[in-house]
Amino acid sequence: MASQTTSDGVPNVGAILKQLRSRRGESLREVAHGTGLSASFLSMVERGECDITLGRLGAIAKHYGHDVASLLGYSVRGARIQVVDRKQRVPVNRGSGVEYEAIHVPATDMELIVATFQPNSGFRDELTHEGIDIVLVLEGTVVVTINDADTTITEGDVAVWSGAYRHRLRNDSEHPAKVFAVVTEQIY
Repeated sequence: MASQTTSDGVPNVGAILKQLRSRRGESLREVAHGTGLSASFLSMVERGECDITLGRLGAIAKHYGHDVASLLGYSVRGARIQVVDRKQRVPVNRGSGVEYEAIHVPATDMELIVATFQPNSGFRDELTHEGIDIVLVLEGTVVVTINDADTTITEGDVAVWSGAYRHRLRNDSEHPAKVFAVVTEQIY
């Protein structure tokens, strides 16, 4: 993937737009429809074959829920509050007895995770991904397994680890458990 900045530190607009489009799983035609710009023009911008005006960049930023500054990585603060409603949460099947939802933090590569574990339940599969996991146990007790080593964390505890290592969570108790997590890279 192309760098998001050029050698002189200027944002690589084409690479940024291509990454955003890829993450959302959109085609050039879908972005064109959402912005009022042509798919061929968007393709040329992504390839670095033409420049883009601020007005057109603003239309693309709006399509992705950004302002121009946050789109280019200068700021995660938009001009107004951004609300992620419940419909935008991504449910992920982690196994029987586990309710798991991912919430993308607008204008960032971070995600929030809310997971509830019924008694004696846990992730079906191990995970590995870019970034860091930060997990706060809101209720009960969970066991975090990283590279086959178990660590128990209880209500109120926070655990931090690199997502690059094989990991999974489970609840070995007879009571439900709930966690809130921040993942510093977008996964879903």
